[in-house]
Amino acid sequence: MRLPLWIPLCLAAGAPALLQAQATMVSLVRQPRATAVEFTVPWTEFQFSQGPDHAVFHLGAGLGLRHWDDGDTSVRLLADANATFNGLFTGLGVVGEVPPGEKPFLGPRLRVGWAFHPHWAVSLEGEHLERPFGEGWGVKRRSSLGLALTVRF
Repeated sequence: MRLPLWIPLCLAAGAPALLQAQATMVSLVRQPRATAVEFTVPWTEFQFSQGPDHAVFHLGAGLGLRHWDDGDTSVRLLADANATFNGLFTGLGVVGEVPPGEKPFLGPRLRVGWAFHPHWAVSLEGEHLERPFGEGWGVKRRSSLGLALTVRF
C-alpha cells in the first residue's frame, strides 16, 4: 500500500517549524585511549524559566564515532537524556557500539558536569559497555572515563 504523496509533503513542510525550538547536540569526548564524536538530534526538548532559575531537558537519539589511538574506529548508536539546571549539567544514556568485524557492545553512560553557558557544557563521563552476545574468551566489556565537551546548536 502506497501513501498518498501529500502526506509526506505535509510532514516535510511542518518539520522545520517543529524542530525550530529544539536543539541538536554535538559532543567531543576524550577518553584515556580513544576520542569520540557524537551527534544527537532531539526527540523532544523542554525549557523552563522562573526568575533566575533556568532548566533545559533534552531527550534525543544519534550517532557517533569512537577512534581508538591504535587506529580502529567504532560506530556508536546513542539514546540519551540530558538536563541543565542553573549551571549543573547531567546526562544519562544508552550506548551501542559496533567495532569493525566484531559483535556489538551495549551499556549505560552517565555524565555530570558544569554548563558554563546556556549552550556549552563540560562534563565527566563514565560508561560501561558489555558484549551481551559474545562468545569465547574475547573482550566482553569496556569501561571508561572521559572528559566531554557538549554544544547545543
